[in-house]
Amino acid sequence: MIRRMIKSGVPGLDKVLGGGFLEGSITALSGPTGSGRSTLAVQFLYNGTMQYNEPGLYISIEESKNDFFFHMSGYTWDLANAEKERKLIFLDYPIYEVDQILEQYGAIQEIINSTGVKRVVVDSIMPIALFFPSEDERKKGFLKLIDNIRKWNATTLIIAEDTNSSQIGNLPHTAYNVESFTDGWINMPYSYDPKKGDRTRFVEVIKMKGVMHSTKLYPAVISDNGFTILSGSEKSEEKINQSAVKKVIQEATAPTRTVLKPAKNLNDAKKKLGSNRFMKK
Repeated sequence: MIRRMIKSGVPGLDKVLGGGFLEGSITALSGPTGSGRSTLAVQFLYNGTMQYNEPGLYISIEESKNDFFFHMSGYTWDLANAEKERKLIFLDYPIYEVDQILEQYGAIQEIINSTGVKRVVVDSIMPIALFFPSEDERKKGFLKLIDNIRKWNATTLIIAEDTNSSQIGNLPHTAYNVESFTDGWINMPYSYDPKKGDRTRFVEVIKMKGVMHSTKLYPAVISDNGFTILSGSEKSEEKINQSAVKKVIQEATAPTRTVLKPAKNLNDAKKKLGSNRFMKK
């Protein structure tokens, strides 16, 4: 079997992943509420189809298509046009139809085959987990779900929820432990600085089977273009350097204002302001 790495479409993330995602792999994407999991997942799909010609499928089990498009409208991604051109497919399942994902996976397989989908996002695992009445049945259900997803032959992200807000330095775990069944696991914690009154987002790759990935925490920022992971990669370094240079230039060229003390007489005023400011008659 040929190993092929596909690019994430997220600046700075491929370096953390060890080159990108293994084609056909299944990765859990976890984090607390507000960490930006859905944003990163959409960026993975949108840039995947626009930059690498790999159509994407977004399966939503919590949010309708209209709500989803509205919430993502603040970014530069033209999701409506991508959907119109069949570069991005959106499926929204009501919670009461969760069983169809488990039992009628063939319908999704048909969509993937007919549209050439290479990337898939499942958002999120929680409604699927709640479908099962016991932990044992949930584990069996997850095994069946992962087996079905593998048959899609697409690189897949499964969005999961942390049990509580991730604390830096502690090994996190998701509410339903779906990460135990996936090939990879990306966690997105954030840290609150009480002195600054601000939260910093981070990204870490906890596992990625068969790949030499980084185990460090990397800060992440969100702009209208989506996520940038500050991993020291060429693109993120360029952005940081450009920002730093721009700041230095602004500070260097900013007009300075000198506050002068009142002059005692005309000669004193000339000394303070410079004789060239006064024209000789």
